[in-house]
Amino acid sequence: MANSNDPDIRAATVRAKAQSEMHGTESIPPLQADRHSSLDPAVETPVEARQGFLGMPVLAVLIGGLLLAGIAWFAVHYAVQ
Repeated sequence: MANSNDPDIRAATVRAKAQSEMHGTESIPPLQADRHSSLDPAVETPVEARQGFLGMPVLAVLIGGLLLAGIAWFAVHYAVQ
């Protein structure tokens, strides 16, 4: 069972702090499996409940997919005529 004195957790925390200082963002401590809720129904923190990241990368993929679909539509439209 991991605790806050675990060398791996300490190393991950140090890496997260160094990275956040480099990028000027707030650091997020690493998730620890032994701190999950055992309540029924389970109570999760917002970080535990999140299934993926949102933001600009997701928007870029969605816009890129839309552009590729438009290009394919135009290609098929003009190829059939």
